[in-house]
Order: sequence, then structure tokens, then C-alpha cells
Amino acid sequence: MKNLKFFSRSPYLWFLSVMILILSFSNVTSLKSYSVPDEPLASPLPVRKGAKTVTSDWLLAMPNSGTNYPFIRWLDNTHLLFASPPKQNSEEWAIELFNVHNTEHKVLGQGANPIPSPDSQWIAFTQGQKETKQLWIMDRYGKNAKQLSHIKGGLGDFFQYDFDFSWAPGSKKIALSHQPYVPSWEKKAQSQSTIDIIDVSTGHSDQIALIDGSVRYLSWFPSGEELLFIKERIGFSYNEENDYEWVLALRLKDGTLQTLAEFEGLQQFLKPTLSPDGKKIAVLYDADNPIFNHMTSIGILSDVDSHHNAELPLTRLTHEIKLSSPQWSQDSQQIYALRDYGAYKQIFSIDAKTGEGTQITYGPLDIGSYALSPDKLKLAWVGQDAQATRLLRVASKDGQNIKDIAKISGVPDDMALSEVREIEWKVPDYPSPLRGLLFMPLNYQEGIRYPLIVDIHGGGAGARLYLEGGILVGSPLEWHMWTAKGYAVFVPEIRSSASFGSLAITRDELQHHDLINCDIKDVEAGVDSIVAKEIVDPHRLAVLGHSAGGHRVNWLIVSTHKFKAAVSKEGWADEWIETLAEPPSKLIYKRFGGTPWEVPQNYQKNSALFHALGATTPTLFLMGNPELGGVDRYKTVPMLHNALKGQGVESEYVQYPDEGHVFEKPNNRQDALERAIKWIDKHVGGIK
Repeated sequence: MKNLKFFSRSPYLWFLSVMILILSFSNVTSLKSYSVPDEPLASPLPVRKGAKTVTSDWLLAMPNSGTNYPFIRWLDNTHLLFASPPKQNSEEWAIELFNVHNTEHKVLGQGANPIPSPDSQWIAFTQGQKETKQLWIMDRYGKNAKQLSHIKGGLGDFFQYDFDFSWAPGSKKIALSHQPYVPSWEKKAQSQSTIDIIDVSTGHSDQIALIDGSVRYLSWFPSGEELLFIKERIGFSYNEENDYEWVLALRLKDGTLQTLAEFEGLQQFLKPTLSPDGKKIAVLYDADNPIFNHMTSIGILSDVDSHHNAELPLTRLTHEIKLSSPQWSQDSQQIYALRDYGAYKQIFSIDAKTGEGTQITYGPLDIGSYALSPDKLKLAWVGQDAQATRLLRVASKDGQNIKDIAKISGVPDDMALSEVREIEWKVPDYPSPLRGLLFMPLNYQEGIRYPLIVDIHGGGAGARLYLEGGILVGSPLEWHMWTAKGYAVFVPEIRSSASFGSLAITRDELQHHDLINCDIKDVEAGVDSIVAKEIVDPHRLAVLGHSAGGHRVNWLIVSTHKFKAAVSKEGWADEWIETLAEPPSKLIYKRFGGTPWEVPQNYQKNSALFHALGATTPTLFLMGNPELGGVDRYKTVPMLHNALKGQGVESEYVQYPDEGHVFEKPNNRQDALERAIKWIDKHVGGIK
């Protein structure tokens, strides 16, 4: 294991580093932004030989796993519950049980989100899709299944967002929260959230609370007399100027709500987690820029015993390390968490007193779920690599003695896949190195310079890189389709993710109001580093991106002439027009340093429309319908398309009137992918 210190042990080196940083970034007052803990690069995924390759037809035939995620829970100290996604379009999610000693496993039944009862005798889970999704239970053997909830319209898509559930300490009751989903593009007020208590033996349900906001991360206090959760109110959904989050305790006997902590800003991943000794609550919040959860640090709410009297004191524990999914050790001395840093997530252990971090897991795996055994002696995790293989692993709590329980490949045994390297590069104006993935061309030969496709991920500030392609948005195998055609593929992580420290937000977004261009600096520096290794041809570069990735592509095509082709999917081209057309937003105004009429130059700074003169990159725009969730409500992308056409630049605009933000219909997915392939092949071409 590697022990990570947040500051240098040498006073002289620390002083010298501080002086250099002051001279380099004199407009930044805080120095803690530059002490971002490093971690070793993951080992490459070797090329996999095979007679078949990933084709567009094969990719389109893959099942869509939907909004559930393959996560794990311990049933007892010997058995793991695993929710596995479908392998065929005709299949459903399945709940499997693994014996960690002999790796034997059995399928218990169809369903997702399995959570065992504290006595390990029952399993609560969800079953169904959309309107049919409801809460069910079955016994530990997969028998005696019965439906517990009967929510009109179903529970919704997103676990811990649209709904959540938690077993009571005595294993006889379940708390269930649910809220009807109202899409943001409908501009309707959000409805209240309901909290029900369900008796698992009789199925009887009692509504105990209506909450004027969204309920997240529902759990019980050890006494079984109170619930712990967060209430969230997103401003525009409630006709308010600000976003708010509260950590609340709900007393069941009389419905009394007690505020334990309040946050102004959208701290939507707070995930309050009570320590085993009942004295502290760990929360995740952005302590540096508390308007949004850009970079989540761990904070500790203490004096839990006195929570009925006043709000609890909050102490920040970690700095400049982006964490999620906290879990306490048995002795309440350590907090386990997942760390975002580049393309892969790893498990860390954080000292609950000092905040010092120790890396537990290594390797090229994006860990999505992990769990400590009931006795807290074993650690299990499941993750996916960039070749679409999922690994279910068990180790001792310090990450030693790793044992693979299951290896689930996303492709047939005879399918060839490319080598994947995690790479690192420096950017002149940012103190921490950036990271990303480089997918080598299939059958790569040293000395040949290959065409390169850059896939820029979506999500705004604080959003991370996921192992999913930018056209179909579902699997890393999309990138292997390109490599099978003779392309290299570069998938960069960018500073706005805040994986590399809070400076991206504190300085670039909130002081310079220049976040999009800073991300593009990261992308271009990464491309230059690959070109310098003589792997790719600098004259045959293409770029694509979905959502905010499409927005970044739209800026890139007017700010550089490096790329010979671009595919922009479901992005937008201008912030000024968007903001003028929307109700006032304090969050947006803070990002840009004022209103659009006060500081128009800040809104125009990264506007593809205002900077379209001189653009030369042939661009394909693939857009959904704003009435169904498409992002470009004010038609800024058609304006950019017209600006390109008006200058003689080849440009094509395609709208899919029956799709929203992520294309779901098979014919539209096929059309979008085939158009993207044809466009890039035409302007860049595969291996020559």
C-alpha cells in the first residue's frame, strides 16, 4: 500500500514550492489547491487476440443496461449479493449469490438493488421497469418473493434519487422514500417526497412523512426510532433562487424533523453515514466552493448524541482529494471511500482524525461498488475495466490477499480487443498532471502513425469520465469499434472534473470564468503528448463528444484548426442566449461573475457563436428534441451550423424528433452511429 501525505515533510522544499506557486499563480490566495495527492498509473490492459472484432452491428445488438448499476452487498460474512446486468436484450437484471470461500454462486431471481436485512434472512430489491418498478422482498434462498410497494407510476429510474429504501435494525420493517419524477425541461414544480414504513410480514404500509423536497440516502439510527436522510431543493424546481440541502433526522413516533446540518448550494451527494459508535456522521460536501458538489471532501458532524438540541458542528477532514461512497470501519477510526482520479476509481482508507489517505486498491479498474463485510474484516468490490470486463473481488480490509470471485466479460472469448493505456501529461497553466486513456489501434505496429479520435466526456463542472462511448453512451466497447477500424482513441479526463484539485473551480471557473477553454487546453495538451510519442498522425485528428462533451466540441471547432472532423452530439453552442432566456440563477451568475447584461464579455468568452469566424473543421451535429429532454432549447446549435455553412465549411445538422438527450430507439442509435462513422472515415480515414 502507498501512504499518501498531503504535504511535503521537508520544510525547505515546502517553502520553495510555496514561493514558486505564489509567483506562478499570484491571483490565487489559497495554497492548499496545489497539494493534490498523487497515485501510481494503472498497469496497461494488454491486447487481446481473437478472430472477431467489435463492429457497429455487434455494438448495436448489445443490451442497454438502463439506469441500474451492478452493485454488491454482503448477505453475511461468507456470501455476497451481486446485481448483474442483462447479457441479452431479452433478459432482465438478475440477483446472484456468491460464496466467497469456494466461489460457488446461484441466481436467486430477477431484480436489481438488492439490500439484505440486518439478520441476513431477507433481501429487499426492486423489480420491473419504468411504471412497473416496485419494491419486493425474498428470503435468503431466493424463495417466498412478494411485492411490498404499490406506488402509482412506479418507483422511478434512479436508486437514491427517485427512490430509496432501508431496513430497520430489527429486520421487521423497511423505510421507503419515493417522489414522482418531473423532467426539468417540463418546467413544472416538483412534487413532495413520501416516506413510508412497510411491515415486511404483513405488507402493511404507513405514510409517516411528506417532505417538501427530494429525499436522498435514507438510513436508520441504531435505536430504530429515527431516520437519517438529506432533503434537497433545487432552486428552479421550487421557484427559488438558491439550491439547498439539509441533513435531517425524522423521529417516527411524532414525525418531528430535526435539522442536523444545512448547506446552501447543490451538495447532492452528501450521503450522511453514521459511525458504528453512533457519535459521528460522515458527509460529502464541496468545502472549497460550496455552490455545487464539484469536488467532494469528507466532513464530520460530531456530537450526534445531542442532535435533538441544535445543529451539529461540522469539521472538514480531507483536502484536494475527490471522494465518494463513504463507509466506516468497525472501530470508527477509518472511513473507506472511492477516489476519482483520472479514468479509474480506487478504494482509499481515510484516517478519521487526521484525514490522511491510504490507497487500498490498484489496477485498471473503475470500481463502482464496494462493501465491508458485517464483521468488517473483508472488503469486496466490483468494477469494470476499459475492455468491458467486470471483476468481482474480495480481499482483507487492507486490500491484501485479493481473490477474484467472478470475471464477467462483455464480449465473446474469440473477440479481439485493443491494448489500453492509462496516460498522464502536463498542462502549462495547471499544477497537477492530467490523466486519461489511450486505446491503441488493433494490430498496432510501432513506427506507423495512426489517425486519432478524441472522445470528450460530458457533464459540467464536477462531472467525471465514465467508461462509455460518446455516440451510443453505454460501453467502452464503442472505443474498441474505432480501434478495430485502425484508429487510436484518446479519452481525456479534464480539469473541470475537479479530480485534480479544486483550482479548476476556484480559479478557472469562479475567477477567470473560462472553464470550457481550460478543458480544451487539457485536451490539446494531451493530444500533443501523444503526437510527441509518434503514435498518431497530427494531420489526421477527429473529435467527438456528447452533452457537455458536445458543448466542448462546439468550442473546440472554432478555437483551433487541429481537427479534420468533428461530431457534436446533444451539446449547445452558447451560454449567453441560454442564460438570457432562463429565469434568474444565482449559481449561473456566480459562475460568470455577474448577470449577462452586466458582464456580457464573460458569457461570450467561450461562445462558439461569437467566435465562429475562421472556423474550418467539418462538423456533424446530432441533436435530440428539447421537448423530450434535448439540451438545446434555444436552437444555438442550428445557429452555429449556419455560421459554418455561411463560411463554406462542410457541416451537417441532424435532429431526431422522437429522442431526448440520450438516444434510446434502435433505429436512431443505428443512424447516429453510422453517420458518425461515415463522417469521420470520410474526413480522416482509417489506417492507410
